[in-house]
Amino acid sequence: MKSKKVLAIGAMALALLLSACSSSSDETSAEGDKAAFPTEDLTLNISWWGEQEAPGAQKWLEETIALYTKEHPNVTIKHVLQTTDGLIPSFEAAAAAQSGPDIQYFWGGIYTQQPGWDGHIAPISDYLSEEELSHYINAKVEAGFQGKVWTAPWYINPSFPLLVRKDILADNGLSVPTNWDELMKVCDVLSAKKITTIAGGVKDGWFGGWIYSILGGQSVQSQADVINAVVGTTKFTDPEHATWWTKLEESRDRKCWNDDINSLELYQAQQKFVDGTAAMTITAGPDAPNFAKKAGGDEKVTIMAMPAWSDGPLAGKMGTTSQTLGITKWSKYPQVAADFIKFSHTTDRLNAWYAATGSMPADDRFDISQVQSASTKALFESALNGAPYLENFIPAQLDADAVFKNVQLVLKGEVTAAEAAADKQAIMERLRKSDRKLVDNFTAWAK
Repeated sequence: MKSKKVLAIGAMALALLLSACSSSSDETSAEGDKAAFPTEDLTLNISWWGEQEAPGAQKWLEETIALYTKEHPNVTIKHVLQTTDGLIPSFEAAAAAQSGPDIQYFWGGIYTQQPGWDGHIAPISDYLSEEELSHYINAKVEAGFQGKVWTAPWYINPSFPLLVRKDILADNGLSVPTNWDELMKVCDVLSAKKITTIAGGVKDGWFGGWIYSILGGQSVQSQADVINAVVGTTKFTDPEHATWWTKLEESRDRKCWNDDINSLELYQAQQKFVDGTAAMTITAGPDAPNFAKKAGGDEKVTIMAMPAWSDGPLAGKMGTTSQTLGITKWSKYPQVAADFIKFSHTTDRLNAWYAATGSMPADDRFDISQVQSASTKALFESALNGAPYLENFIPAQLDADAVFKNVQLVLKGEVTAAEAAADKQAIMERLRKSDRKLVDNFTAWAK
């Protein structure tokens, strides 16, 4: 959601090898060697999201299901594509009933950790070998907890690239900005000509979390700094956590955004970039190549990280996260679910994912050399050496109640940067008092 997220939980991978009757089952896994592949007729259900940020994902999934069930005639697989706002509520309802999907889609970080902490998913590492998991990008960083790995990364979400229309800049005597001050000067020039510099929409909240990550990440050393603020070792009002609010304030005052940013939802605003009425936009990494293609391809578009406003180690680097698939605790066939996930990580399926979506599978066995577009290849390479995506390392409630809300209010001019930071700190303090288990889990996660 990551390219977006919903307010409570947010890369996919694969899982297990079970019997000799499957071409995807030619290795042994942690638990797979203890159970024979079922021979009775069975049905797996998949609840997922992703077509919204990686168009073509549904076609790929249906083709992958067809290929897998051809090898396993006794297996039927059904899938349900969830809406962005419905993904988490639907899973919460399934968890309450302890029935529903066998394979569930999760965003990375806290959106994967929380279902594991709540006991709603079985660690994928119980069913996949260490060697297999070692190829899944971001598996341990975002989905690892106390020696286990909760879910299997599916595809990469470079988080979140700035798309720049070189043609619009050139038409106005401008070049692609390389730092924050240059970006502000671009805003000055274009706003004077009534041209939107960066198209965005925060009405539905999600873009607020993106902005936090791409601006706030520039002044911390690592995700550990953010977790320290969550558990109370430091504060969200400390300079390393609060200065980004002043940069958001500055971008508002320099008229960098479309005037209707608070009235538009995320995907509505991005269309301005495609239409040529905005020089830049910020997109979900999986969909960035598609947006660039619609706007004229490499000749007219540059895909890059947000220009740096600080000299921190993460400044000028794109965040990276993996969208994931997990096995529910109530699934009757976790070995088969894991085997299907593993099948989706075979070379054929990795290449098919790229062909169908133009985005990068979360597996280091994918051959990047097959990517022809220079900007897309650079995007993929940046994801392999990206910065942590900060939104994934704070409680989901803090994200929604503090970040989403205060980004909207700062952009409206209704609160100051200092007030936004103070409100975020106050909400985190209330969360620590009301949910001690959350603090304990974050503390354990940090280790």
